[in-house]
Amino acid sequence: MIPSASAERRPSVPWLGFALAWFPLAAYGALLWVAAPPWPDDWDGVGFLEAVNDFDLVRFRPHPPGYPVYVALLRVAAAFVRTPMRACIVVAVASASAAIVVSWDAMRRALGDRAAWQAATFIAVAPGVWHVCSGIGSESPALACAAACAWGLLGQARAGKTAATVLGIGAGIGLGVRLSWSPLYLAALAFASRGSRARAWGAAGLACVFWLVPFVALVGPRALVAAYATHFGGHALRWGGTIVTEPGAIRALWLARDLFVDGLGVEADPLGVAIGTLIAIGLAQAAFVWHSFRWRGWRAVLGIAVPYLLWIGLGQNLRDQPRHAVPIVALFAAALAIACARRRAASLAAWLLVLLVAIRTAADARARRTIAPPGEQLVQLARAQPSPKRLVVFGGASVRFFETADIAASAFIAGSLGEAAMALTRLDELPTRVWVTSEVAGLEDSRSPLESIAMLCRPPRLDRRMPCLRVYEMKLPFLPAPWR
Repeated sequence: MIPSASAERRPSVPWLGFALAWFPLAAYGALLWVAAPPWPDDWDGVGFLEAVNDFDLVRFRPHPPGYPVYVALLRVAAAFVRTPMRACIVVAVASASAAIVVSWDAMRRALGDRAAWQAATFIAVAPGVWHVCSGIGSESPALACAAACAWGLLGQARAGKTAATVLGIGAGIGLGVRLSWSPLYLAALAFASRGSRARAWGAAGLACVFWLVPFVALVGPRALVAAYATHFGGHALRWGGTIVTEPGAIRALWLARDLFVDGLGVEADPLGVAIGTLIAIGLAQAAFVWHSFRWRGWRAVLGIAVPYLLWIGLGQNLRDQPRHAVPIVALFAAALAIACARRRAASLAAWLLVLLVAIRTAADARARRTIAPPGEQLVQLARAQPSPKRLVVFGGASVRFFETADIAASAFIAGSLGEAAMALTRLDELPTRVWVTSEVAGLEDSRSPLESIAMLCRPPRLDRRMPCLRVYEMKLPFLPAPWR
């Protein structure tokens, strides 16, 4: 069982705290909305956009495991705001706001106002958290579910049955929002108090039934099993970036980069060095107050974080997808802020850290909104051509960005030049121009001349998977004018 509060904490006025939280919460939501980019960050985001109107796991709309609760939220939002892109941002911002206010209230109840404000603010402005809370993806509602779990755990001593129910519902709905966070949700359920454990697990089971039954009915049991088997086999053995496909100690370095560089803003520039220095000071403070800090909830925090760390360390793509570390970023930020709140001098250093991290986040948000992903840049480049409908583009994941564009018929996925050549033979009409991206294998052995026409890039902090994409034009002699 997790104690709810230190005996030394001064009592607070709940309604006053919520009133004071309302204005910064509204400002936070408004900033997220304004900073949201007008495009998805990657091909996963394209799949979520398409799932709003056409849910199809086979066509990766979205990709398995299907994210049924997240897609349902998108469809509900789309009924009010009409466009899929806007619906995605509404869900992200609303979920982020809920996650921050619920986690703030949970920490306020357990640790006092000062620690709660400091921790919630640090979580809110961390670059990794901001990134997932202002774009397309299931991480933002997953954070809201995790915050509900935290509220349930920290409120067990006071709220009793209500806390256990909130814990169970948060975990059960969270599994339908983002199944890959299951180690986090299940570990939270494991730390329910003995008297409330059955109620928490029962609520989680009912919440799972709430979304699982319609999901299975919609997809079909056999189709769902086949989609899951194919996806998880590919994830584990071919393209998922797991310990099987990318073994070695380098994974630990990727995890550290995902946490400190992408998650908290540490870099080699002056701002990043200052952030790293203040984090080191905060860690020293945490070590100093560890023995005097009587709150035994640290055991539960470690018990929840370690299984998830092991899971992403072994089974997730740490090289290309820093978003997998977002729960650890949030936990680390909260823990650091809580430790620093114990001493006034350290608390001032922590607020300075929050300020510097916010500056880093603002710079990232501006770049993310003004510099499109390479796939979106490719769409814009193709659309700007004199006759875009007579152009054919072959590539990898980047061409999924064409699926939501008005020239969707111009792009095809091809793993090699051979596949591209076969696709050309199946077209009803030959194009006048053919482009291939650097994702296509065999370019160095091409028998046809290749002319480099563009290098499309985005800062690596914003796109670890594919920061740059080169585009070539194939000069094929059998094409109609102008190349014949």
